[in-house]
Amino acid sequence: MAFVFISHRAADIASAERLGRAVNAVGHAVHLDRWEVRIGDTVPMFMTDTLATADFLLLGHSTLGIHAPWIAQEFLPALAVDLSSRGISMLPVTLSGAEAPTRLGGRPCLDLTANWDRGVATVLRELG
Repeated sequence: MAFVFISHRAADIASAERLGRAVNAVGHAVHLDRWEVRIGDTVPMFMTDTLATADFLLLGHSTLGIHAPWIAQEFLPALAVDLSSRGISMLPVTLSGAEAPTRLGGRPCLDLTANWDRGVATVLRELG
């Protein structure tokens, strides 16, 4: 069983929860803000605490979000290196929008919008 943190935009909560239920159904522990953050908690603290125990980060990307070149070119590769040094695998997935990127942070990005079932099956294989 893996500990999986699903990071997402607020607008993508329905897709993130759907993905979380699919991952949880095969026995993995899923950390999702909507399920765990309570009144008085902060999202940054939740993220920090969750990443301290996570095995995987499912990074939910949305092409409907803010597009800044430095995010894809600088921040995400640095995040991937940091996570890897802590033993956390980053799996980028596109949860909404169009024209999904083929890579994020130097990692292949899985487009769940094109074929949800096939994409989720691929995510589950990666999780082991």
